[in-house]
Amino acid sequence: MIQTKQIYYVYWKQLKLFVEDLGLDWKFYSLEGESEAVVKIGSPKHKICLALVGADSRNPRPFISAGFWIPDSKEAFAALKARRAEIEAEMGKPLVWDSKFGRKSSWVRITTVMDLSNEKNWPASFEWFAENAGRIRDVCQRCLA
Repeated sequence: MIQTKQIYYVYWKQLKLFVEDLGLDWKFYSLEGESEAVVKIGSPKHKICLALVGADSRNPRPFISAGFWIPDSKEAFAALKARRAEIEAEMGKPLVWDSKFGRKSSWVRITTVMDLSNEKNWPASFEWFAENAGRIRDVCQRCLA
């Protein structure tokens, strides 16, 4: 577990440098737990989350996701979900819709299978995240406007 946490920390630092090199004004402000990080690239009300999930008994295939996180508005989540078909068509694939039952927060995320224990996969994952985080942010914010 410690090794995984260290890998994610190094990954997170390198992703931050990649985004800075692209000239994107994204604020990396948190690394929570072992596998989730928060990137502030949207409005103050909504954030983009990066989840790094290794293979285990619950998830046989490792993946990463870019999620549009809504901290405290089930109404905003419902408004997005009402436009699910349109949003998924724009994103080009089905999304994960998680209302986080019993909690104030919720999120909509796009995922891809990616094994980050192999550093050779990191550059492709950085590109994937930069593209999809910006896209899911733009699509969801436009749908909430």
